[in-house]
Amino acid sequence: MFQVDVSRLSPFSPFSGSKKNSLPNNFDLLSRSFDDALIRRLKALNPPSLTLSWLSLAVDFLTTSHEEVRSLISNLKPSASDDSLACFLDDSVKILDVCNSIFSEIERLRQRRLLISFVIHLLDFSGNGPAPEKLRKARDSLAGWGNSPRGFTKRRFEKDVDVLIRDIALGLGGAPRGKISSVERLIHRTVYAVGAMTVFFAGVVAFSLYGHRDIITVQIPTEFAWADSFTELQTTISEKIKGSKIEEINGVETRVRTVCEAIDDEENDKKEERLKDAVKELETATKTFSAGLDGLHNGVNGMFQTVLGARNEILDSYRVGGNGGKPKKQQTK
Repeated sequence: MFQVDVSRLSPFSPFSGSKKNSLPNNFDLLSRSFDDALIRRLKALNPPSLTLSWLSLAVDFLTTSHEEVRSLISNLKPSASDDSLACFLDDSVKILDVCNSIFSEIERLRQRRLLISFVIHLLDFSGNGPAPEKLRKARDSLAGWGNSPRGFTKRRFEKDVDVLIRDIALGLGGAPRGKISSVERLIHRTVYAVGAMTVFFAGVVAFSLYGHRDIITVQIPTEFAWADSFTELQTTISEKIKGSKIEEINGVETRVRTVCEAIDDEENDKKEERLKDAVKELETATKTFSAGLDGLHNGVNGMFQTVLGARNEILDSYRVGGNGGKPKKQQTK
């Protein structure tokens, strides 16, 4: 299972220098560094098409963004009264629930993959070819692929993930106003940026898996340097995936239909040859599907662990104790 190195400092971070200079004096420079890094990563996310591998890249993008928030909070140690921390903690629970919902759908797809593997095993042409009984079993098994029952659990998770993502979107707020410290302003802007990215990209991943086409987009105030890049990417991605199905899943479904047609074709003199070719294509498509599905699972696991780790660190640092609710002092080594 993929494990994210959550202790690694993100590329934009100025904290990778000496410990003596761990707390930067120029918060504007730090903010610009974060914005520039975000813009570069956004430009690399333009998908050629809707695939499991691209969804994995989107999840990795979110994981990196949450690592940056974790690094920033850990190094700047903002006040426990900072509203941005409360917002981050609240959203982190919802993000973990979104990850669990995605895990649920990935597991359902894995079960369907096992079904295909069983069918490929039945349709083995290494010897004299599959016996009529195995052909019937394979055909009966494939009949359930396209009509895989989604059931109450599926519908419940789909509704839940939609509500969770919309809740995160409603709580985004905007750029900080009024007199606040430089640390609070920087934390607020960074938490807002990562929240906006999470709403869109987590929504794209979840809704693509569920076949839900109502993608949630976020309107970003123009004062954020990355606003134009993000808005353009939202438009591009929404247009590309509209009415589309994930390529690896569509590829397997197409080959399943081809195998079914070959099994049902009783009047073709070359039925065996046609079926053999169809099974080989199904096997190839299933391998591609499996690789993409496992990669996405590992990516979501990495994001889950990163968000959970950030949440636990904040709760540990700002836990109410004998210090009157103030942040716990870090021990000097």
